[in-house]
Amino acid sequence: MKKFWKKHIFTAELLYEKDQIMTLFLKERFEKVDVFIMSTGRISNLPPCELLSYRNGKLVKEKKYNKNNLNAKGFVLYLLYIPKSLISIIFDMLRALKSINFTCDIFFAQHFLPAFMAIILRRLGVLRCEKIIFVMDDFYPVPSEFLRSLYSRGIDMMQGFIRKNVDEIWYTTPRLFECDKNQFGPLPKTVLKRFIQGYFFRRIKTNTPPLPPPIRLAFLGSLRKDTGIYESIDLVEICIRQNMNVELLVIGSGTDEKDAKQYVEQKNLSQAVRFLGFENRGEEIARILSTCHLGLALYPTYPISPNWYLTSGKCRRYISQRLPIVISTVPYFAKYIHDYNAGIIVDNNFEEVPQALLDIYNNPSILEDMRKGVDKLYNKYQADIILEEIFNDMVLSY
Repeated sequence: MKKFWKKHIFTAELLYEKDQIMTLFLKERFEKVDVFIMSTGRISNLPPCELLSYRNGKLVKEKKYNKNNLNAKGFVLYLLYIPKSLISIIFDMLRALKSINFTCDIFFAQHFLPAFMAIILRRLGVLRCEKIIFVMDDFYPVPSEFLRSLYSRGIDMMQGFIRKNVDEIWYTTPRLFECDKNQFGPLPKTVLKRFIQGYFFRRIKTNTPPLPPPIRLAFLGSLRKDTGIYESIDLVEICIRQNMNVELLVIGSGTDEKDAKQYVEQKNLSQAVRFLGFENRGEEIARILSTCHLGLALYPTYPISPNWYLTSGKCRRYISQRLPIVISTVPYFAKYIHDYNAGIIVDNNFEEVPQALLDIYNNPSILEDMRKGVDKLYNKYQADIILEEIFNDMVLSY
């Protein structure tokens, strides 16, 4: 039986998947855990912010805050809705912290905004905590577009402040650490760095999909130009032209959702591409992925995309659910796919993918070889083992 560490953790995270491994681990291993789930409201069907309180692994309290419906683009998004959304989140988080009397042993920030808030509140003497930990899993290059550059420069300033004033920073990839170092310089000696590479979701048992045809592809994630949604749709079109029976299931929502749907209609692909909307229930995501043969991560070369630096949630979810990945060379995660033969890696010319899919179409045993690679990768970076070592060292160090 696992023992609980006698510490109180307050953690703040974005709402993407309810079975996010980090939060599952926290609530199962620490005596007292308060989870504040941030909802930016930029996607119309996202639920509101909420606070979940756990004692010895059991949910004892749940509080939901007001919902923000802030789905927009351009001027309205960056100068009105994003500031409004962030202000709303800040007030919700303050109310959540008030409910625990602004006191905890560890403030565990899984996003830059709560990390920034925790530092300010601790400096003001409002927040009483022994340690502030910032999990850095993203990087925001400053774009050339005026409106987006204002937003990104603001994040840049916050990041520069955060990395000097937290107690620890946990990086999800070595590349992310190098980019952070190049941008802001070496970390102060007072800030400890740790790495949590991989840390996949816990595998949810599901059935293996039937052999193709049809060959079913999955796209999981935000619907934006830099996430590969249009490249995924183009791939389906090329495969159909080559007389393959192909389907694409799209799980997610985002600022380009309406445009992506229109793109599908323009190409007459409505029968082959299905949009399933935003989903944050791990069991439902697993069920959908269990009907698919390959997960798509065809990130385009996009100068301001953060995907170059990080291990995306979609890739971690695919691997967790034993789904080989078709991935471009853009994200750092392509290294894992190559090293473990856990999928298909393509350069910027995505037209080579249909041939690889045709090979699988005609010889489905290739999929099984890839699944073995996926299993090796998953077992190498078992999140519970990695987190057990890190947290045990952290707890014993103070």
